[in-house]
Amino acid sequence: MTESEADQDSPNPDESANVESATDPALDRASARQWIGFSFMALALLVIALDLSITDVAVPSIVSDLGVSADDASLVVTVYMVIASSFMVLLGKVSDLIGARKAFLIGCLVFAFGSFVTGIAPNFGMLILGRTIQGLVLAITIPASLSLLNHEFPGGRSRVLAFSIWTAVIGSAMALGPLLGGFLSEYVSWRWAFFVNVPIMIAAFIGSVLTVRAVATTPKGKGFDVIGSIVLVFAVALIVFGIQEATALGWWVPEKTTLVGDAVPWNFSISATPIMLAVGILLLVAFAFIERHRARKGLEVVLELKLFEVKSFTWGTGAAAFMTAGVFGLLLLIPLYAQYILDKEPFGSGITLAPLGVGMAIGGPIISRINVPLRTTVVVTLAIQPIATLALLPLIQPDAQGWWLAPILVIDGFAWGAAFSILVSMLLADVPETLSGVAGGTQTAARLMAGAVGGAILTTILLGSVSAQMSNVNESELSVQDQTEITELYEFSVQLSPPTTDSGDSVNEARQIEAYDQVIEATKDDMSNGIRWALVGAAILSMLGVLCGLKLEKAEEKA
Repeated sequence: MTESEADQDSPNPDESANVESATDPALDRASARQWIGFSFMALALLVIALDLSITDVAVPSIVSDLGVSADDASLVVTVYMVIASSFMVLLGKVSDLIGARKAFLIGCLVFAFGSFVTGIAPNFGMLILGRTIQGLVLAITIPASLSLLNHEFPGGRSRVLAFSIWTAVIGSAMALGPLLGGFLSEYVSWRWAFFVNVPIMIAAFIGSVLTVRAVATTPKGKGFDVIGSIVLVFAVALIVFGIQEATALGWWVPEKTTLVGDAVPWNFSISATPIMLAVGILLLVAFAFIERHRARKGLEVVLELKLFEVKSFTWGTGAAAFMTAGVFGLLLLIPLYAQYILDKEPFGSGITLAPLGVGMAIGGPIISRINVPLRTTVVVTLAIQPIATLALLPLIQPDAQGWWLAPILVIDGFAWGAAFSILVSMLLADVPETLSGVAGGTQTAARLMAGAVGGAILTTILLGSVSAQMSNVNESELSVQDQTEITELYEFSVQLSPPTTDSGDSVNEARQIEAYDQVIEATKDDMSNGIRWALVGAAILSMLGVLCGLKLEKAEEKA
């Protein structure tokens, strides 16, 4: 049986069957084969999601090992995000066309190959090639996995539990990535962050071949939408790359004379950021016109714009995007606080963030066992996230202990995991099965873009709130070397080393050390204040998710 023939007689489940569950007891029972197959998919997703954040703390090791600049090394993180988000919708469509099972299996093997290429990379070019391959695989496996889940678990509490575990895997992997990356970079080698993926992905491939069933494919229309595909990829890539690099390039006035590391010269009076964003937005508008024109002519389209007429999909995607932007703030800010203010090593900063991952891991599975209407639960859990984020504010102090944050981070992660698991199930509930791949790709691309936007906004708030205090460093009695280092500390780009002193003059040395300690104390106070303001920004982004959740609830009531 081919994938296009598989399960064509499966009914398209309605929202009540998909979400509220109690009507058909059979839907609450899933076979052992379904759960075993899902466990292999979850194993692959764990590895792929880990690579979203595992390299964040490995950048210094990559700089040292390959002899590249910090700007170049940061592209290891940026390229993965840009490629994944820009190709997500297109490859979600490809998943629908060739079959989600086939797309997922291809993704497992290609990701293993990309990880091997990245791990053995003798130079920076091959490293970026490997990360590009990995990003493309992320762009096809996430939509394919959602399509497979939508098919394998059409309704009942088993559906809620499956989506809860899917969310737990994705969320906890992103939060625990810095912990694993820090451990490998500090005690083994950054290359093993990629080598370890190879046997795991091969095992996931073999297990999925044996246990995962095929899904019905989308009937092919007239002519593949080549122009629309190209326009969409470039639009999203320009927007995400522009936002990701905005802080380094400058929002308006250029901060650098090169782009893409040091590869592309930029000698203009205006930063590349607004130009990339403007062109990206114009291309998105052009893409919408192209898709409408092709749809009217009955031609194949990349993105069915009628998806956005499904209110549960539209508002659910909005809520998921904003809450992801908020949690990306924690993934960014907590490691910065631990590493640059509490002076922890990369592994230690990963431990500080780990409770967030624990909360994400348990939130969905626990909430799936609670017999409360899911429409109400999603709004309540969405609201907990910004409250928990604000509760961190009084704990962000230079003399605090990292473990003080743990209980609140668990609550914050729990709220994210619980809300997101329900949202993903609800937003796909009314989407036809043959469009679930492109729908999953669209909502995932929206979340990645929201994460990039949120990260850029919060970084701007953070650096803007501390930059005004940097003049105090230049007016101090410190050596030029110490002034430079503390200025870079303000920019969250270096950790501190002992102060330089004039050897042989004990009185002068004591005075310099005292001045150094005073400036460092003031600097860390300022940096803590900057992180608190950025956390307020993260809470506001999460609150926008609550508003979308309220609209989702109203849309569901009218349905």
